[in-house]
Amino acid sequence: MHTAGRIFFSCAAVVLAVACSRFSRSDREFRRQLFELDGYVSAREVYLARKQDQMQALTRLARSTQDPLRRYELEMNIAQEFFAFSFDSTQVYLKHCQELAAGPLRNRDLYNQATIGLGHLYAKAGNYMEASQILYGQIDTAELTASQMAEYQWILYDFSKDLAGNSGVAEQLSIPPEASFRPRLYEVLPKDSERWRSVLRDDYIDHGQLESADSVNRLLLATVRPEDRPFAIYAFFQSEIQEHWGNQPARMEWLIKSAECDLINAVRDYASLTMVAQNILPLDVDRSFRYLRIAQEDALQYNAKLRPWQISRFLMEVEDAYANRQLRQNKVSVISSILLAILVAILSLGTWVLINRSRKLSRVRKELEESNNRLAIANQELSGLNRQISKADQVKEKYIIDFLEGLSAQVSMIRAEDNRFRNLLKQGKADQLLKELSISGRSEKAREEFYQTFDNTFLAMYPNFVEQFNALLKEEARFHLGKDEKLNTELRIFALIRLGVDDSKVIATMLDYSVSTIYNYKVSVKNSALGDRDTFEDRVKNIGK
Repeated sequence: MHTAGRIFFSCAAVVLAVACSRFSRSDREFRRQLFELDGYVSAREVYLARKQDQMQALTRLARSTQDPLRRYELEMNIAQEFFAFSFDSTQVYLKHCQELAAGPLRNRDLYNQATIGLGHLYAKAGNYMEASQILYGQIDTAELTASQMAEYQWILYDFSKDLAGNSGVAEQLSIPPEASFRPRLYEVLPKDSERWRSVLRDDYIDHGQLESADSVNRLLLATVRPEDRPFAIYAFFQSEIQEHWGNQPARMEWLIKSAECDLINAVRDYASLTMVAQNILPLDVDRSFRYLRIAQEDALQYNAKLRPWQISRFLMEVEDAYANRQLRQNKVSVISSILLAILVAILSLGTWVLINRSRKLSRVRKELEESNNRLAIANQELSGLNRQISKADQVKEKYIIDFLEGLSAQVSMIRAEDNRFRNLLKQGKADQLLKELSISGRSEKAREEFYQTFDNTFLAMYPNFVEQFNALLKEEARFHLGKDEKLNTELRIFALIRLGVDDSKVIATMLDYSVSTIYNYKVSVKNSALGDRDTFEDRVKNIGK
């Protein structure tokens, strides 16, 4: 039985080694970046609450101000803060600023300033027809000051870029191409200012001068901190430069940095997190769905029509990802079936060997019937061997049945969930699909089933393991399990050590814990050991021998 057990866990170790070899160093670095992004995603509510508190304070200050000019200045500032946070709120404050400028203040310059801001808002939100009507139909450029003209030219340039990049949802508008605005922008923008360099960077990218574009954009990145809102924009353009170079790892690194900055600033109108979700979809479907769900929630909260449309385009990719994952799971099922067949063959071979040995001992017993002492020894050996055969048969049959039942239940559950998810996709119920995915407990169920199978199999091999393990510990540190509890986390760790798996990384992978958690458990138990703690693991490995 010990030989069969060692063979089984050697096969399991080979499977784990093959799985781990799939990830190169670059893969591990990319996953580290995603884990870091997960931390920012987890803190998203904190950033949103901080932003809301800030906006409420500014709103209260504006409402308590009686002076029209002061209120205009405060509400323009609020509109700027709300610009990437809430389309509706920004629109309300900009329109009220128009009313203040046209009414109590009677100031055409202030009115034009608010109108330009409103046109910019519509352009960024994807309301291209409204933006065109305001920017090209409601603004008299002869009235604009020099600074307003620079702002106006910049917004037209930005509008033209957005329109060209999202032509699938744009109305047919006769807007000049973005390149046509650059000569004028070089004149009206202060040289070496952030906007001037942004135009220069775009110019270099269009002409394929990527080295120069990279240098200019890195100058822009150097002027801001990673937590400043402009950093997200510059990081996004840095990812585009890396994409032109064909450097996908660097592109994803800058997209993740951009998404982190958006989360810190509680931005709800963004593209980076959505693009990260799209790019990791073939690699990590669950994480991609989580990011996509957050992006969709923010887009709906922002209440503009552009972002939800962009996100909706990924639904077909979602369905394809599900189909690909189903194919991979089918391959895993085939491989598992093959491994199961191999294990059955190994156990059958072991049983055949034991049966042959039993037959040989029977013949020896018949030949030594004249000697009572030798006959007693032969009978004892035969009895022990028969018990081993019986025990091997019982464990083999129980393990095979448990493995098949678990595999069948898992395949049925996966098929049922995939069918339900596919139906939701076909019915266009993406929101419900994302909601169901967010509450899915498939991994937790699989982990508990793995623990149960491991406990039953191991205790069938070493039924007295808990008692013998407690004998190595001080009285106050011994484990007293509940009525239905077979093994706990500490016992499972040292059960694996008994089986020869003493690498903390491998143990952490098999039990679904972090390496530091496994290390802390091992240290805690060793500190309570009787005798030399340095030889504790060696004594555990000798249990049952």
